[in-house]
Amino acid sequence: MFCPKCGTESGPNRFCRSCGTNLTVVSNVLDEGAVRSITLGRNTTLCIFQNSVLSNTVDLNGHTAVSIFGGTRIDLTAAPFQVGEMRLTLISIFGGIDVLVPDDVAVRVTGISIFGGVNVIGRELSNGMGTNHYETPGYSGASRRLHIDATSIFGSVKINR
Repeated sequence: MFCPKCGTESGPNRFCRSCGTNLTVVSNVLDEGAVRSITLGRNTTLCIFQNSVLSNTVDLNGHTAVSIFGGTRIDLTAAPFQVGEMRLTLISIFGGIDVLVPDDVAVRVTGISIFGGVNVIGRELSNGMGTNHYETPGYSGASRRLHIDATSIFGSVKINR
């Protein structure tokens, strides 16, 4: 679970381990199952107060993943990565999105952060407010490329290998 006040991942704790916010109300909503992860068509996943998992066993090119007070994990190592460029739009609002990318895939990250953070392969692009821009060396000439447009508002986006 992510704290609705500061965005810190708090796990099953009753209080946020970072800011001390009482998470009981959020926990009660989750326990009642009032809010679910929703797939909107083939290209959009909306995750509110819940976790979701996506993988490239289905075509994710052009997919948008939105996490609001929830978490999304995207595994791009689950199937062979297609030749060419894959584009993902990731929006994290008081939530977190983790992306696992194969070692042989070049990565480009663009987007904005507002009191949020974006981390690409151990490199922090923004932690607070600013634009996100990162590109692995040789991106334009690589046979397998991943372009992520990451928006983080009081949340986090992490891209790892």
